[in-house]
Amino acid sequence: MGGRINNEKLLLSTENNDRRNYSKKRKCSLQFPAVISACLIRLGLGAANYWTSPAVPYLKSSNSKFTITSDQSSWIVSLLTIGGIIGYLLYPIFINRIGRKYTMLLFAIPQVFSWLTIYYASNVYHLYIARILAGIGYNGAYVVEIIYVGEIAEKNIRGFLVVIGKIAYVLGSLIVAILGAMVTYDTMNLTLLLISLTFFCTYFLMPESPYYYIKINDEGKAFQSLAKLRKTQNSKFLELEIENIKKGMMKNDISRRNIIVKLFRINANRKALIISSLAVLSVSFSGSFAVAAYMQTIVSYIDNPLKPEQITALIMLIVLITSIVISPIPDWLGRRILILCYGILVALSSFTLGGFFFYKYYFNENLSSIYCVPLVALLIYIVGSNSALFSISHILMSELFSMEVKSTATSLINVTRAILDFFIKLGFLRFVSVFEIYGVFWIFGMTTFIVTLTNYIIMPETKGKTLEEIQNLLDL
Repeated sequence: MGGRINNEKLLLSTENNDRRNYSKKRKCSLQFPAVISACLIRLGLGAANYWTSPAVPYLKSSNSKFTITSDQSSWIVSLLTIGGIIGYLLYPIFINRIGRKYTMLLFAIPQVFSWLTIYYASNVYHLYIARILAGIGYNGAYVVEIIYVGEIAEKNIRGFLVVIGKIAYVLGSLIVAILGAMVTYDTMNLTLLLISLTFFCTYFLMPESPYYYIKINDEGKAFQSLAKLRKTQNSKFLELEIENIKKGMMKNDISRRNIIVKLFRINANRKALIISSLAVLSVSFSGSFAVAAYMQTIVSYIDNPLKPEQITALIMLIVLITSIVISPIPDWLGRRILILCYGILVALSSFTLGGFFFYKYYFNENLSSIYCVPLVALLIYIVGSNSALFSISHILMSELFSMEVKSTATSLINVTRAILDFFIKLGFLRFVSVFEIYGVFWIFGMTTFIVTLTNYIIMPETKGKTLEEIQNLLDL
């Protein structure tokens, strides 16, 4: 009897040692380098979106090789979104044919050409072409990056790994803000070109998603990919995870001919589509992309002792730090409660900004003594929309959809968002002329609150659940 107990204790001790050894390996697994390399796409996207903030004032100045009008600046800002729509429509063609990895590498090509075109541009039409190319390259690739990260990440760190992409996006915007304040226009563009080149060189060495290999019935390569990502040769663990992937894919083996119909007809897919759409559209309705594009212009409305480009760089630095600090929160508190809290935060900051501008322009008051109030409100607004709501929307898109409909669903959502963003960006200056700057911020705040409250009411909590468990939860 005593011998059997001792054997059981020895077996238990061995199993615990195996778990500890695997835990150590997991901490230095290839998941993190793969995600960091993939998220250089998001770094470039942040740079491309915020590029107009320092570029438009320069292009309107006498220092530019050619000058642009206000209407032309609106098109330069918004044409990135038109390119994005094209990218969203193109990536589903490649993602399940050549894989996630080579699809992202393919979309790096128009990114490189966009920065080269900007650098050598001699008229505004060159800039139009460059912005469309940037939209195709960055937006087509970043959706694939979301899918890739969601598929390679373990469930207990998936939320954090997805948020790394958001941190990269903010870092890209900070890089543009700093470059715009400190270096020449041409130097800024050449520096941003290096981001795409760095992505291509590093991501080429990373493994493909095991989900793709399972999809093309290459279980051997799926096993190898998962072993690299988890940095373990524990065959039992790897076989179990491969089996879970296969079960989830078999359960959701949807015919490609009816994929749009099934996306709306199947209960789990329909719920995922509604929840993800509301999460993504809450960012658009907040107006954050338009505000980002015209950041220096908006800051110039606030009487303060610093230059607009200096304020913009400072704000983006604080946003980056805040993004890093709040990145683990979705895995601590969950997605559902944060949707509501972030929505309230964005709404209140928008109302505060609107109130400040209303009092300044309606009563024609000099409020330079309290310039810190609108700057803090603007900072909270950007953190709430760009670092918080945007990151939650990425997490939800990466984990809510089944394997077979994920690429189609995310493409549909992002095309819808891109169309909305295009009209908001293109019409932002006209909205300001009609509703005044305070009215625009009040509209942003009200719509953000309504959308996020609606999403909070209908969405389930997905924290700590596998992709397969989430599908079961949505199917209830």
